Amino acid sequence: MIGLSMKPFLSRPKKILAIKLRSMGDTTLLGASLDALKQAYPEAQIHVAVTTQWAPLFIHHPAVSRIWPVDRHQDKIARGKAIARAAIALRREGFDAVLNFHASPSSATLAFATGAQVRAVNFHSESTKDRYSTLKIPGRGELKTILEKDLDTVRALGIQIREGEFRPSVHLKPTEMNSGFQLLEGMGLKRPILALGLGSVRPTKHWGAKPFAETAAGWTARTGGGVLLLTGPGEEARAQEVLQLLAGKSAAAHLHNAELRMLAACLSQSALYCGNDAGPKHLAAAVGIPTVTVFGPEAPDQWHCYPRDRHPYFYVEKLACRKDALAGMPDWCVLQECTTEGHRCMKSIASNPVLDACVGLLG
Repeated sequence: MIGLSMKPFLSRPKKILAIKLRSMGDTTLLGASLDALKQAYPEAQIHVAVTTQWAPLFIHHPAVSRIWPVDRHQDKIARGKAIARAAIALRREGFDAVLNFHASPSSATLAFATGAQVRAVNFHSESTKDRYSTLKIPGRGELKTILEKDLDTVRALGIQIREGEFRPSVHLKPTEMNSGFQLLEGMGLKRPILALGLGSVRPTKHWGAKPFAETAAGWTARTGGGVLLLTGPGEEARAQEVLQLLAGKSAAAHLHNAELRMLAACLSQSALYCGNDAGPKHLAAAVGIPTVTVFGPEAPDQWHCYPRDRHPYFYVEKLACRKDALAGMPDWCVLQECTTEGHRCMKSIASNPVLDACVGLLG
């Protein structure tokens, strides 16, 4: 159970704003904190300001009263103008409190510009001051998952939350799930369906076409099921390479750059997800299916927020080439391309144990 501490900073707020201007996976995790806020303040309106591209994640979310899409631009001037437009609109709402999850300088400025007197602005980096925050964020300097760091933003309001109490969720209507079912049926995929996530934010986080193809072929041979290859913008070649390696060894189909809620619907109709540490992995967990994740340059300590019995992962420990982490933090490599180590962090992970884990989750 969640409970208010003896002296919560908000007694009966009417309107709360949650801000998170991050990537797909980061934004998906916000759902857990929204559930925690709604349970603590059931009568409050909870608004969310999120990157426009990921705003559909919160359609039909029972904790959300209103969604405010915010455009995120690479160009600094355009990004500043978008933040200013959002700030003007949000300031009119008169929020009692603003919570900024996994803050950046621009999103922290947006939180301040809303005019809310109570602000929990959480910069996850221990070396960065929580600028514009009126509350002390608990848990600073502690090694914990990104999900629990987000929940620390809620805890800053004086709300007690046990570790592991809340998990992210994406809420689909039956009609949406049926659309996903029909799309997969139209692709001719036999069940059980394995969703293979080939996407990654950078090349060093990609497992590789060969082990993915071996996993796909093994899945069909051992279960009789089909495989759905998932890619995002600019990743079509990855799927084509896997399909060429398969050469009829698996009943595989390719879903490229799908609309976000259709992607969620297709995942909800799959048996499980297997893939790189990327946004679709978190989306798969949020719609309730098991996942198997292959980690490479980044340790799973922070980015794997799920019980390992239902969400196992593979990771090669203690490689000296991961040398970019801050002192006291888990191993980390920032390289976009691995030019000296042969990408051994991921190439050392064979497909057979990954396939065994996938098949085992069917039981």
